[in-house]
Amino acid sequence: MQIDDAIDAFERDILNGRARWVADLNETFRDHLVEGHRFRMCARGQTRGKGFILSRLFAWTVLPNYTVSLYAEAVRNSKDIVGGRLVELLRFIRRDMEKRGLKWAWLVLFLEGDPPSQVARSIETYDKNDIGIGGVNVHSGNVLVSNNLLGRSLVRQMRLDRLVPRLERGKGK
Repeated sequence: MQIDDAIDAFERDILNGRARWVADLNETFRDHLVEGHRFRMCARGQTRGKGFILSRLFAWTVLPNYTVSLYAEAVRNSKDIVGGRLVELLRFIRRDMEKRGLKWAWLVLFLEGDPPSQVARSIETYDKNDIGIGGVNVHSGNVLVSNNLLGRSLVRQMRLDRLVPRLERGKGK
């Protein structure tokens, strides 16, 4: 499986409402530039979804209306993410969050191979509540996520762990 195929399928999933239990990500951008860095994909939206009269009323009265973004990064060589590269990506995202007034964000790394152990440990132990991090190996389908609500939502609600197996079965094209 190619990284580009996985990112295309993930974008289709988002536009088809895959993330709706967490956020209504209603627009996506390819090759999105943030502080001089080009993310492969960026999706934007808000936490208060739309729906029929009762669900809209419920959302309006109970749910916060946060603006959110999801950033996807293609990592063609897993060794490229070592040496502070993950911290640099998070810094770009944090600056964009401040600039746009975002409350939450996700960073999804599409990897060709498993990340080095220090990077995997950094992702899994990341516990700040404003950014969720996920990494998916596009060859094996292995997924690792940060240990916070947003990170876990990548598997629970967005079903990132099912992306590669579904594409390999031919259902995601």
